Amino acid sequence: MRFASYPAHSACVVALLLCGLMQGCTPGPGDNWNAEQKSVYNAMQAWSKSVSNRDIDAMWDMLTPDAQEVYERELKGHRGIQETVRQLKAGIGPDARTPADERARIEKALKELPPEPEKMTGKDYYRWRVTPDMTPIRAANNAALFAKANIVEISVQGETATVVLKDGQPDRYSWKKSGGDWKFDLPASILRALEATREREAQGD
Repeated sequence: MRFASYPAHSACVVALLLCGLMQGCTPGPGDNWNAEQKSVYNAMQAWSKSVSNRDIDAMWDMLTPDAQEVYERELKGHRGIQETVRQLKAGIGPDARTPADERARIEKALKELPPEPEKMTGKDYYRWRVTPDMTPIRAANNAALFAKANIVEISVQGETATVVLKDGQPDRYSWKKSGGDWKFDLPASILRALEATREREAQGD
């Protein structure tokens, strides 16, 4: 046997033959990622783990400051949850002359809102919002969504990153660096609306 005296050459030939028979020799998802792309992927896995563990405190901490601000505004802002609940409760108060059918509608609406939002922080409101979705099915779907095999691309542009997925609705997610860590960010449309709101407030509108 000629290759018996050339073990390195023989091993190389065997490897090439196996590569032709198996797909394992082709680069898999993430094999060519740089350090920043891997860092984004690790942040995704930390997020997925928090969802699986129903660790809402950790999930809140992994949101960007902009995302946290959106929840704060939903709770405390103009026409937010606190204001809405306050107005609805006034409509069924002891001095209210609200018709019975309208009173029933208000009571039904209040059951779908936090009972005491005036005592809530943005984080408390976030907890109230996401807790109903923290199911085993949601955890499993989230793990599959952010699995390495489902990732088409991780594109990093400075302090922001976009993850494109094979399957998912939506099929792309935004991440942003904050305090040196990658955080779960908002879609561009929500960020634009947030910035527009800030600008109106700055102008006194």
